[in-house]
Amino acid sequence: MAGLLEFCVATPAVTSLVVGCSIGRGAADELSDIDGALGIAAPRGQAGAAQVREMEAAVVALLPGFGPVVDVLRHQVGRAGQFGRRIFAQFADRTQLDLVVIAEPEVRRGSAAPDFVSLYRIPGEPIEGGAAAGGACAGYQAPPADQVTAEQVREWAFHGWCALIDLDKYLRRGSLWEAHQRLNQARDQIWALWAAATGAIYPWHGLSQVLDNDPDRLPPGIEETVAGLDSADLRRAAAASVTVLTHASDAAARQHPADLPTAMARYVTDTLSRAS
Repeated sequence: MAGLLEFCVATPAVTSLVVGCSIGRGAADELSDIDGALGIAAPRGQAGAAQVREMEAAVVALLPGFGPVVDVLRHQVGRAGQFGRRIFAQFADRTQLDLVVIAEPEVRRGSAAPDFVSLYRIPGEPIEGGAAAGGACAGYQAPPADQVTAEQVREWAFHGWCALIDLDKYLRRGSLWEAHQRLNQARDQIWALWAAATGAIYPWHGLSQVLDNDPDRLPPGIEETVAGLDSADLRRAAAASVTVLTHASDAAARQHPADLPTAMARYVTDTLSRAS
């Protein structure tokens, strides 16, 4: 982070550097990666793509100076109409840097990124068309990061039930690996719903946000949803997942009133109960 900060100060095109997630929340330890965003003076979207790529290359060229680099992944990220480049660097000392290079108008701040803190920002007024305090920019207002919609709650619940009915299908086929995968996917939806129900930041990240928010407040019975690569054990865990998914869905819907997929839930519950 110190090396990136020096780079920001020395590079006029850099407008900001923020870091967040566990570091921003003060929950980091020696194993935490460095999640950040580097804002640059460039227009949004494809209009600024060449400048973003140029800055991406400059940052990658810096990395060996921070320590021995094992490997680097570079790829495009962003919503529709947005252009960002992600740099993920694995260092030999186990440090991981996960940095997005993006036009300054796209940098999320304020309620849109409550666990991100600023390490560097050009003082004074925002650049033309850029983000004002709170994450606003021309034509786009980033929603609060902890904002959950009723549609999202329904979607997470529906995906959970889909995963469980697929688990039944794969058990009938005798494909234990695929059944096990679907069990894990159902649990991912449970974690997202529980994060939404308990007010965790970034609920779509599920498990990590639940643990950061309150590691002692877990969905009742969640430990029973774990199974080995065994048909009977997977059936048992699936039955437990029905109960936990129902509870997590109801809890999330109470906080974010949603039209839960009750017909799908009844169908899957009935199918799994008859198969037990």
